[in-house]
Amino acid sequence: ENNEYAAEGEFHQFPPTTSLPRPTQHPRPPFWIAAFATPESFVAAGTAGHAVMAIPLSGGRMAELIGLYREAWHKAGHPGNGRVMLAFHMFCWPDAVEAIEYSRERLNGYLSSLVDAASDWIGGATSSDYPGYDKIMAGLAEETFESQVTKGAAWIGTPEQICEQIVNYQKLVGDFEVASLQVNFHDMPLELAEFSVKLFSKEVMPRF
Repeated sequence: ENNEYAAEGEFHQFPPTTSLPRPTQHPRPPFWIAAFATPESFVAAGTAGHAVMAIPLSGGRMAELIGLYREAWHKAGHPGNGRVMLAFHMFCWPDAVEAIEYSRERLNGYLSSLVDAASDWIGGATSSDYPGYDKIMAGLAEETFESQVTKGAAWIGTPEQICEQIVNYQKLVGDFEVASLQVNFHDMPLELAEFSVKLFSKEVMPRF
């Protein structure tokens, strides 16, 4: 909202600073708050009037978390219903068997890499500010391609199958405003990801 901004925080400080190009939204660009599975994060985002972006790894519990966000939004008196972005793995392919063949091990590889990167959370480095995160990450270590597809956290298959997956997920958790798609996860070749995105945009997006 100002041309320059400075910060004198406990851990980080910086002098009056601006950025170019200047944002065009008024009064400022929207703030998106990243949240995973902590209810307080969703409530805080809604109370402050910010959008929230989350990863739907927790299956049906996402309905509860989104509900907390919407409730906090309304209690704070903000207009509208807020904005929720959920991130999904997506691979769209003409043949269902090939869609699984091309994406299964790559999604499993992504999940394995995520668990490796968060190994400190599982190995004893916990915080009272985020109770249960060690258990959440331990549960993530048990996730597979099949469990992700079953939960609706990964949209994999033909255009018809993915349309059905989207509808089923909306029935499970309610409406959300934005789907952020991870299309080149792990070592997915560029040409496969590109074909998948084009097919998705042509055959799936017009239906929603």
